[in-house]
Amino acid sequence: MIDWLFSALAAAAGIIIVVVIVTFFVASAFTLWAAKIVKVENATFGRALAATFLGTLAGAAVSFVLGLLPVVGFVLGIIGAWLIDSLVVKAIFATSYGKGLLITLLASVLAGVVAAGLILLLVFLGLASCGL
Repeated sequence: MIDWLFSALAAAAGIIIVVVIVTFFVASAFTLWAAKIVKVENATFGRALAATFLGTLAGAAVSFVLGLLPVVGFVLGIIGAWLIDSLVVKAIFATSYGKGLLITLLASVLAGVVAAGLILLLVFLGLASCGL
């Protein structure tokens, strides 16, 4: 009985690790896409990987600290994480803060649009499979 439980937990942990890694690479692709749209000269996938990883770490730290504030901490945490992420993007892509901010915003919007499109596609496929 306990072996089955440990096997299930190990499988779940493995799935979570794979999902996190795939999500990291997809988020980096959106960052690179946004950098290309903004016309950053030295936009490479390696820089996008670094910007995504370091921006996520810095944003999570700022969000955690600001999230400890009562009432407005959640909103300030999101805004602070977004602003610090754009500073990291600015530094890694060696561009202006305005372009870094635009890359961060555009990558978020592009990811949201693609995610919404995929969700709608899955909903429509589900409804079609039911005969609706």
